[in-house]
Amino acid sequence: MDKFYKTSLEEQETIINIDYFASKVNLYTCQKNVYARIVKKIGKPSKTYYTDKKISGARWQIPFEDKKSITQILSRPTLIGQKK
Repeated sequence: MDKFYKTSLEEQETIINIDYFASKVNLYTCQKNVYARIVKKIGKPSKTYYTDKKISGARWQIPFEDKKSITQILSRPTLIGQKK
């Protein structure tokens, strides 16, 4: 994986937007662990954002027809991980 930009914990976020008009689920994250889990589950993002030549965030656009990918990204282990 490419190097990831060190974003402060207060600024890290994952945003899920369900666009009914366009029939897509939009997912954005700037957290390294979430990024890695999503890439492992559904593949490369639609758009990757860079800061100082390091990944600072990514966005995926998943059509409603891709039910398997939507189910995988909306799961708690994917978004939050295994908290003890």
